[in-house]
Amino acid sequence: MSKSPDKLTSKLIELLEKDPGQTVKQLAEQLSMNRTFLAGYLKALENQGYVRSKKIGPAKVYFENSKRVS
Repeated sequence: MSKSPDKLTSKLIELLEKDPGQTVKQLAEQLSMNRTFLAGYLKALENQGYVRSKKIGPAKVYFENSKRVS
C-alpha cells in the first residue's frame, strides 16, 4: 500500500525542487508556518525518504530527495 503525500508534503517538495538547499527558516517563512513544527515535520519526511538534509556550517539545509523510490 503506497501513501500519497499530503498537501504540506507536496508543497515542501515543490519548494525544494524550485529552490534546493533551503533552511527551515526560509521554508517556514514561505509557508507562514511555525519553524519548530516544520523542523519536526521535515525530520519525519527525511526518515520517510521524501527529503534529505545537509549540514552547511551552522545551518541545516534541505533538498528534495530525487533518489527516493516511488
